Amino acid sequence: MNKHLLKPLCNNKQLWEAFIAYMDTLIEHQHRKLEQTTDTQEMFQAQGAIKTLRSMKYLRESVNSEN
Repeated sequence: MNKHLLKPLCNNKQLWEAFIAYMDTLIEHQHRKLEQTTDTQEMFQAQGAIKTLRSMKYLRESVNSEN
């Protein structure tokens, strides 16, 4: 997939802020899951989800740094 197709999302302030707010909501959900679980597998899954969601918050830098 070409990252340039994501430029409209990354360069539109209103869309980007909505995307970040949604990512933050999903991260909060995973934090709650992480705090409440007693199952090791679920804990690792929540940690992986948080890492992935946080990396998506850096999508703008990745898309805009591509030549």
